[in-house]
Amino acid sequence: MDAFDLKKYKGWIIAGVVVVVLLIIYNYANGIRNEGITRERQLGAQYLDNQNWLSAYISGFYEKVGLANAQTAAFDQVLMDAVMGRYDEGGFSADGAFFAAVVEAYPDVSSLMAGWNSIQDYVTSGREGYRNQQSKLLDMLRGYDTWRETGFVKSSVVRILGFPSNSLEARVGEMVLTGEFARQKMYQIVLTKDAIKAYETGTMDPLQVPTPSK
Repeated sequence: MDAFDLKKYKGWIIAGVVVVVLLIIYNYANGIRNEGITRERQLGAQYLDNQNWLSAYISGFYEKVGLANAQTAAFDQVLMDAVMGRYDEGGFSADGAFFAAVVEAYPDVSSLMAGWNSIQDYVTSGREGYRNQQSKLLDMLRGYDTWRETGFVKSSVVRILGFPSNSLEARVGEMVLTGEFARQKMYQIVLTKDAIKAYETGTMDPLQVPTPSK
């Protein structure tokens, strides 16, 4: 048997090595792409779930207190403020800030008094539940950004593949943002107007109990 002629098969060997290297690169890049798309789909779903949670909380409040016909923008804002901790300092008792705000938004509150304790529990648990929802979204965003930016080789492949991609969707009603616009929108968590103003100015006045409408 003739000895193995390396020169004779050199071209085939080089071609084989190139194919193996290309397969390794392809599998690596494909794995990163699959993980990126999975993360983005999860973020989009969580973003929608947060909206669904908040909507159910507001609707549930109206149903709980029997004010299904009292839904107004002012009342919705009171509930949004409550779930984001706006009335923490004043509390949720019948002489607290939340009750005063409810009276201001809906002066006829006689039907609320009988079950006010259960309403307090509902608002308090809702506030904690929504805070957890938003914290979960922020933690997922942090993990996504860490995944995109760490690892010299991986982060380069991520940029080449174009993440954030169009698979990342932030849906708000009929509006749909994708890619980097979606990522930025998801970071805009729901905050009260007072909280936003405090961060913009760097100062915050003491909370004031609203004066009920007469």
